[in-house]
Amino acid sequence: MRGRGSFSSRIRPAVFCLAPLLFSFAAITNTPRSHQASPGARVKLGNESFVAQFPRELQDKRLGLVINHTAVLPGGTPLYRALMDKGVDVRAIFSPEHGFTGRIEGGEDVGDTGLEGIKIFSLYGKTRRPTPEQMAHIDAFVYDIQDVGTRFYTYITTLKYVMEAAARAGLPVYVLDRPNPTGGTLVEGPLLEPRYESFIGALPIPIRYGLTCGELAAMMKGQGWVPGNIDLNLILMEGWQRHFSWQDTGLPWIATSPNIPTSDAAVAYPGTGLLGGIILNQGLGTEEPFLLWGAPWLDPEDVAGRLPPAVLEEVELESLVYTPRSIPGKSADPPYKDRVCHGMRIHLQERSRFPSVRFSLELIRVLKEQYPEKIYQESNSLTLMFGTEDLARFLRGELAFSALMEGVNRDEELFLRKRRPYLLYK
Repeated sequence: MRGRGSFSSRIRPAVFCLAPLLFSFAAITNTPRSHQASPGARVKLGNESFVAQFPRELQDKRLGLVINHTAVLPGGTPLYRALMDKGVDVRAIFSPEHGFTGRIEGGEDVGDTGLEGIKIFSLYGKTRRPTPEQMAHIDAFVYDIQDVGTRFYTYITTLKYVMEAAARAGLPVYVLDRPNPTGGTLVEGPLLEPRYESFIGALPIPIRYGLTCGELAAMMKGQGWVPGNIDLNLILMEGWQRHFSWQDTGLPWIATSPNIPTSDAAVAYPGTGLLGGIILNQGLGTEEPFLLWGAPWLDPEDVAGRLPPAVLEEVELESLVYTPRSIPGKSADPPYKDRVCHGMRIHLQERSRFPSVRFSLELIRVLKEQYPEKIYQESNSLTLMFGTEDLARFLRGELAFSALMEGVNRDEELFLRKRRPYLLYK
């Protein structure tokens, strides 16, 4: 049976400056708030406005660009090249996990390199924060990296660390805003507890937080998550609305990292990324990471048939058999490498409404009921991703699933209220 809720069995519009003590968004932003997408319409990125209406205060300044391969204008010109063509002094580039090219496997250290005479400092190698020596060569930071809207995807940690370093050095930060591929309406998952703060979880936000990088930067400042005063400037988008999926933006998708090759993978990732913390393959070692899940011992149709209809409304599941392989640069040693796995493929319907975290939590619940001895081994990685110990406690039999979800629901409602002052788009 195919169709929504089923599974099948087939083999410069705004330069937004934030003063240290003033937070009054509606009064100073002129971003359109009633734009309706039309056929052929395209969201205008913050980097387009930044290049076209280059801020006067940055004339003759030395810029440090916090970018990777996703920092391109819609026509395909890299941001650094577009700025250099205008005579801007691009003095340094700072790259996040996966390197400037975005082709290095997750978790691997990245060394410093260079490009057209520009030094590229890695923020995922010997240091993960800009050093005083590196910042001595620049007058301002400019951040332009496409994110995937998930707390444990490390680009937002790099943004936080850059903002902290800038605050200490007295340097301004310009964030060139971009769409959140998971949309801006759904918020899912618990708030990160401070004791579990790490590089894969540096902010007290849900797993799926439903903010653009500009909105998140504003919230970091407004909530005091970045200590000290910071000169934060947001270059907003035109035409983006909170309910948009990536397909609504009219923009091409650039793989944000080796295992997020499509926007659909980005939508599924907040939930299926958690499956890496249990003994399940989540599509690593295939061409569709985070859109597949399976294991050699799994009866996928039985599992899918036990999922509640509420998490299947925006998705279709298709049973399949696949074999994860080593893919250098993507997943050298995926779970169940070279073993035949029985599993499901996720086909997304209404992408911005698919509750990826709830879907995966319900999947974990069913797996625990059906395969209690197979899916969990004691590991800190699951707790670091989830942000609390509640999921691990549920898997150990110490917490009821209903209590787990009560905590999640409570945190989501709290965050929805807390984030409200920082929403910059309709």
